[in-house]
Amino acid sequence: MPQPTRKPFTRLPLRTAAASAAALALVAGAGSGPALAQPGAPTGLQAQFAAAAKEFKVPESLLLAVAYQQTRWESHQGRPSTTGNYNVMGLTQVDLAAVAAAQAAAQPEVDLRGDGDPKARKHAVPVPEAPVDSPALHTLDAAAKLIGRPAAELREDTLQSIRGGAALLAEQQRRGKKPPAADPAAWFGAVVAFSNGGAGDGRAEGREFADRVYGTLKVGAARTTSEGQPVVLAADPAAAAHSPAVDRGVERQPASRAAVRTALPAAAAADPLECPATLDCDFNPAAYAQYGATTGDFGNYSIAARTGADIDHIVVHDTEGGYAGALATFQKASSEASAHYLIRSSDGHVTQMVADKNIAWHAGNKTLNMHSVGIEHEGFALSGASWYSEQLYQSSATLTRYLADRFGVPLDRRHIIGHDEVPGPTQSAVAGMHWDPGTFWDWNHYMDLVGAHVGADRNYVVGGRVVINPPFSNAYRPVVNGAASQPVNFVYLYASPGGPLIGNGTQNASDWTDKAVAGSSYAVADIQGQWTAIWFNGQKAWFWNDGSIAAADNRKGQFLLTARAGAASVPVYGRSYPEPEAYTAADVPVPDPNITPLNATLPAGQSYVPGTTTPVAGDFYYAPTVDGSAAHDRTLVTGGRTYYPIQYNHRLAYVAAEDVRLVPAPTDALSTGERVQLLARTASGPVNAGANFTRGVWEFYHPIPAPGGTSDPNQRFAELYLGNRLHAVTVAGGRVYTADRDLDSGEWTPWYNLDTSGPGTLPAPATEVAVAAIGNRMHVVVVAGGRLLEATADYGAGRWYPWGDVSSAIGLPTGGLTRIAAAANGNVLHVDGVGTDGRVHVADADYDRGRWAWGDITGAVGALPGTVTGLATVSVGSKQHLLVLADGRVRQASADYAAGVWSGWGDVAGATGQTTPMSAIAATWTGSSLRVFGVADGRILNANGDYAVGRWSRWMDTEDAFAAGPVDRVAALAVAGV
Repeated sequence: MPQPTRKPFTRLPLRTAAASAAALALVAGAGSGPALAQPGAPTGLQAQFAAAAKEFKVPESLLLAVAYQQTRWESHQGRPSTTGNYNVMGLTQVDLAAVAAAQAAAQPEVDLRGDGDPKARKHAVPVPEAPVDSPALHTLDAAAKLIGRPAAELREDTLQSIRGGAALLAEQQRRGKKPPAADPAAWFGAVVAFSNGGAGDGRAEGREFADRVYGTLKVGAARTTSEGQPVVLAADPAAAAHSPAVDRGVERQPASRAAVRTALPAAAAADPLECPATLDCDFNPAAYAQYGATTGDFGNYSIAARTGADIDHIVVHDTEGGYAGALATFQKASSEASAHYLIRSSDGHVTQMVADKNIAWHAGNKTLNMHSVGIEHEGFALSGASWYSEQLYQSSATLTRYLADRFGVPLDRRHIIGHDEVPGPTQSAVAGMHWDPGTFWDWNHYMDLVGAHVGADRNYVVGGRVVINPPFSNAYRPVVNGAASQPVNFVYLYASPGGPLIGNGTQNASDWTDKAVAGSSYAVADIQGQWTAIWFNGQKAWFWNDGSIAAADNRKGQFLLTARAGAASVPVYGRSYPEPEAYTAADVPVPDPNITPLNATLPAGQSYVPGTTTPVAGDFYYAPTVDGSAAHDRTLVTGGRTYYPIQYNHRLAYVAAEDVRLVPAPTDALSTGERVQLLARTASGPVNAGANFTRGVWEFYHPIPAPGGTSDPNQRFAELYLGNRLHAVTVAGGRVYTADRDLDSGEWTPWYNLDTSGPGTLPAPATEVAVAAIGNRMHVVVVAGGRLLEATADYGAGRWYPWGDVSSAIGLPTGGLTRIAAAANGNVLHVDGVGTDGRVHVADADYDRGRWAWGDITGAVGALPGTVTGLATVSVGSKQHLLVLADGRVRQASADYAAGVWSGWGDVAGATGQTTPMSAIAATWTGSSLRVFGVADGRILNANGDYAVGRWSRWMDTEDAFAAGPVDRVAALAVAGV
């Protein structure tokens, strides 16, 4: 497939402000801190695990790890999963006759090729075959016999489920002729058999599950279930280390598949297995052949040559059939259906069926097929099924993250979508579009695993953007017809506050017309009390919003689409096809129909969220024959007409770029709440990003101009907040520059040189800079020619005061300081420095008394172990917190000026789990937290010391997709907070 004009989109996920807090004491004194309360005796589920483990002589940690990998300790109130798992232990009970009857009654899938041509294609995809019977489908009944309890109790009672799971593990250990050892590592074979039902035929099924169980044992786990049950599994690295579990960080070479691929065309036979190294995958190809002697029909995909520039979506499906049955369906050419990947429920095993470069027929929309990868998840047509196995989520999320990184797919829900969000390509196809993976797919958990968590933010702005984000927990259980009360992934939408559902909608799970699903983004149309309206399907759609089921997207630089000026409305399309002239130029037949709008419009005055701020070219891949023998076969037709993909209703849609305007979305995420601003020097120049810790959102790193127009590899920054403006000072090329950022608009002023418009020319080139504020005055301190100099900007009077020689005032010798930092307590300016002697010095300017003083604080805080290469200081009330890098590790000492004492050095590196040496450090204070940022291996990391609870967080990588995003290698940084 020739490369089209589509390019990878910029990643624009909402993201959390910091990593989860670790249970570590805040540094105080010489590394001491407040003791954390020890947990009391276990209750509820925790006690049930302990009792069952003791009863059946199974290691408690192993039993917990098995259950976590089955269900994350959720009971699901006795309802089955999509593959017949029940309760906390995920034991299976599948009635094959009932599954077969349900599949026989199911509506067949139509036209997954996605042509949308009712005249040419009436093909129905065969219903997947029923699951193949095996002991793995009946582990609940086996467990019930072992413990002598009715099967219904194991489905509905958590204790009996856990007892049954423990009994099964013990029985599998006995069958393996091994004693009930206390060491979890000795139970590996029993865990494999637990997953596959003890089939004992040597097959690989169950091995992946066991690997994950021992991976959980290695790192531990802790969570509170949706029913409010706290459960903790302590880490046990030793158990995993000497078990047969595979190290999933090591890539394994796949076995040869030549024997099963020889019947494929040459273009397909050489396709490699495309799968992350941390998953155990295989390749079992979908059929590619012509069927019918005269019709020319073939299946099940189109040979192409797609690259990352062609792929911008990942589509999640479920099979409504067993793993083996789905695979068999895709291996019949007459099915005319395929997906790139299929995931097995019991252990998360991944089978690739179509090479990513080829176009699988999975979405029922040719445009989405051309530009997506499809992932099928095993799921039977079970009555009452309402959840998916943890193995499906984990494998699928790992695969999705791999594909997103490989192809540049943004980690957000506008690009990682369900089949239910694929639009009908034409109006006649809309009614038959699918609604899998359905109401009970946990998008929150899935996107967390992918690494694109949606941060909470309640500052909704009319005209701004909002992300639907209901909690997938028992706290939110709207009514769904025919289903028990349980967590769901959507909000109902109403025609007015308290009125009927929009569009005569129903509460049926399959009715997607009146639901906004988790992760989807919309423009806020109106707010009335606790009701919020969004623009949806050409109208206002209202949902009850108490602040817990939606998140405002208030990052700077966000956009919306609205109708072009002068248009009462503009058409909405189900696909993005080229204009007829493009087909003629390529000598390819024009499809009939081609560009045909849906029965939908985007009216004037309404706004919708685009999938990208750069429109994509309309295109069409012409591949009418199985062997490429037709004239101009396998040609990509690319037109001049361009489109924006948008979130239009529950599904995506397209609007022509010529019909709409791209407008900024109003936001104030960086102007209120606890927030910070970062400045950094990277290999490609200076960058800036902001974070709002109150709302849990980041803006992306974005480049800012270099002072003086040229980049300086030794550039230094300092910054602070004054009012609602960020004031930045930098040293570049030996000169000092300042610039301001208006945090309401996000705009920067140009850099200006203090030589000509400030305190005047320095006597020597500057090498270091620090700033602090006292009232409405900004004090700029620099090291120039080895001397410490200070200038002051008085924003109240609108003037600069000239440079003063601090070295003369304090008697600091030439060459005395190599690093400096500054902070202010009341009317006292503190300047901290690292001397050429490797010791830390503090100079204080008391503006009330009009005098300076300075000295070596080693005697007060103790000597540092190692060479000091970085320095930061923060003042809070009467206290000053001094942080240093000593041999790359972060240490902290604190001065209490009210008490007149210093604490000794505390080991922040140990409290935060620092493992990599750092080369630079910066710090600030917001709320009750000390925010520390450091550079390790060229990346900016963040850890937070919360003094309200006495706890440090672990380090978070700010360049993750859910934070400020990737940036070139960083060498220096500064931070300011408020």
